[in-house]
Amino acid sequence: MIIKIKDEITDALDYNKSATDLINKINQHDDNDFIMDFEGVFFISRSFAQAYYASKKRSAKNISEINFSSDVKPLMKMVEKQIIGV
Repeated sequence: MIIKIKDEITDALDYNKSATDLINKINQHDDNDFIMDFEGVFFISRSFAQAYYASKKRSAKNISEINFSSDVKPLMKMVEKQIIGV
């Protein structure tokens, strides 16, 4: 299942609660495989990224990401490496 982050939350992700709520919503869904589509997202705060990857790590679902902008990608990759160790 593909989830368009811009439509689900907003195009500026600055609240860590938004990340936690998103993963909690996914955890309650019957599907097991999710693709988070970050197309059109121009800003992600460090706290959102940390909450997103920490919640993703605790989830039993298979969650992957696509379409990070060049502005967002470095932060997301850095935080992913710190939290998940990828």
